[in-house]
Amino acid sequence: MRKRLRSRRGFTLVELMVVIIIVGILAAIAVPLYTDYVQKARVTEATSIMGAVITAEKIWRQRTTDYFSAADNATFKTKGIDISDTVYFTYGVVDTPGDPVAGTDPSFLITATAQATFDGVGGDTVTFDSSAALGSRWASTGNITDDMLPSEPT
Repeated sequence: MRKRLRSRRGFTLVELMVVIIIVGILAAIAVPLYTDYVQKARVTEATSIMGAVITAEKIWRQRTTDYFSAADNATFKTKGIDISDTVYFTYGVVDTPGDPVAGTDPSFLITATAQATFDGVGGDTVTFDSSAALGSRWASTGNITDDMLPSEPT
């Protein structure tokens, strides 16, 4: 009967400490990876909306031979883009008229500026410059890295 009671001892303190250390190591690895994954997803939302703006700019150019500027949701809505549900970025488009004398074509610059809900600080930007050369139209500042941006032909 005595042997039977000894077989039900449970876990030793050393075994529990080993499990706690393993869980701590896994958490130390997983939390930064998860944070990066979340930020990449948020940047993907911004670049998707910017892609819709690029398409709207091209359509507007076909209709009017110029690009449009926008800084608020109402202006974007008139162009068929609803950004009222965005939480992490604010968007703006600047039309740069061309100058035939200088030989420049009309272009536009889209900027997505991160709010504090993006990473607790905000201020990071993603930009698309239609006048830049292929392969360098997308740019970013702050914690938004180049691997978070869409790839394009070079």
